[in-house]
Amino acid sequence: MERNELEKIRNVLEYYTSMNELKEIPRTGWLNWGIDENRAEKVASHVYGTQILAFAIWSEFDIPVNIDRVTAMLAHHETEEPVIGDIPLIHDLKKYKDEMGKIAVASITENMAKKNYVRDLVKEFEERQTPEAKFAKFIDKLECDLQSGLYGEEDLVDVNDQDDNESSRVPLVAKLLEEGKSFGEMWMEFGRGIYNYPKEFNDISLYAEENNMHEIKEKHLGKAKQKVKQFVDSVKQDK
Repeated sequence: MERNELEKIRNVLEYYTSMNELKEIPRTGWLNWGIDENRAEKVASHVYGTQILAFAIWSEFDIPVNIDRVTAMLAHHETEEPVIGDIPLIHDLKKYKDEMGKIAVASITENMAKKNYVRDLVKEFEERQTPEAKFAKFIDKLECDLQSGLYGEEDLVDVNDQDDNESSRVPLVAKLLEEGKSFGEMWMEFGRGIYNYPKEFNDISLYAEENNMHEIKEKHLGKAKQKVKQFVDSVKQDK
């Protein structure tokens, strides 16, 4: 095998194995709120969640964006995290996160022939100037809000046991908790309060807050599973 071919193979495995680390890195925000590490969402799960949410919203509300570029952007929007980890909102290094991220993205892609494709996607996402980047940024935030609602429905967070959690003392968060909001209610109202969501995003957030997402899921999946069962039963009867 020629040296050039070996380099290509190595480059593939370097990038794959490095980015594969996102399957193991927990979202630190959930840990800070006391969610058990075995239950806390991993970064890769968040990345997948954003892509699925983006497609669903684009599908139902006919958002005028290039959904393929949005999906690619979201696939790579956490490229720095195998190197720098998931730095939480309140952290000594938070003010350096952008520069650390640029160094990490440049380093992790340095041997890739199409490195600029990834770097341009990450840069576009962070700068939030194109319709695709703005949409992707809102998706990134809303996906987190919805995940908090799912955790809240499972009672995985005790909002009254947050003495060591600096995030619970953020003024708007503290205010919502003092008003008796549950974890999911607090998180979704916080998101609507600070991210200036488009109407569609606000409406989804409100509906999710006012309804049980686990019940929505179980009802929808239940219908799909029943249809598959009916098909399998009919096949068995024909044999």
